[in-house]
Amino acid sequence: MHSKLWKITKMLLAMLVLLTVNIGCAPVQGEDKMRHVEWSAFYMNRNHQFRTLCYRFEVNYDPFKEGQGTFSCFFVDKKGGNCLLSSAEVTSEDLAELDVFIQKLPLTEQKQKQAEKLFAHDATTTEFYIALGSYKNKNRRKVKPQLSSMQQDEAMDILKRLYTKVSKREGK
Repeated sequence: MHSKLWKITKMLLAMLVLLTVNIGCAPVQGEDKMRHVEWSAFYMNRNHQFRTLCYRFEVNYDPFKEGQGTFSCFFVDKKGGNCLLSSAEVTSEDLAELDVFIQKLPLTEQKQKQAEKLFAHDATTTEFYIALGSYKNKNRRKVKPQLSSMQQDEAMDILKRLYTKVSKREGK
C-alpha cells in the first residue's frame, strides 16, 4: 500500500513539473502566437505617371469606439473607371479580412535601407505603413513591414473587396 501511494505521488509530482515547464516556456524568437496585434491605421499608396497604376487606401480604426473606423480610397478599376470613397464608415466586421492579413505580417520595427535618390523618368513613389497601438493609450507608432509582391497583391485584393462591400452599402 505504501509503495503504491509513493508511486502515485511521484507520478503526480512529475506531471505537475511537466505542466509547469510547458506553461512557463517562452515562445521561440520572441514571437507570441496567441497575441492579437492592436492596430489603428493602415495606409498604402502609390503615385505613378500613369493614372491606371495609381492608388491610395487608408483605414483608420479605433476598436474602443464600438469597433468603428473610416475607409478612404482611390484606384482605377479594370474598366478604367475611378473608384473613390472618402471617409466611409466601416465596422470591425468589415475589417475582419484586413485584420487577419495584418496579423500575419512581421510587424517588428525594421531598419529601412536608405535608398540612393535616383530620379526615375516615371517618378513612381510608394508608401506603406501600419500604425500599431490605439488612440486610447496614446502609444501609437508606425511600422513599415517589407511586403513581397504576393503580399502586395493580396492586400490590394482585400482592399478592393472592402471597397466593393462599403460602396454598395453607401449607395455609390
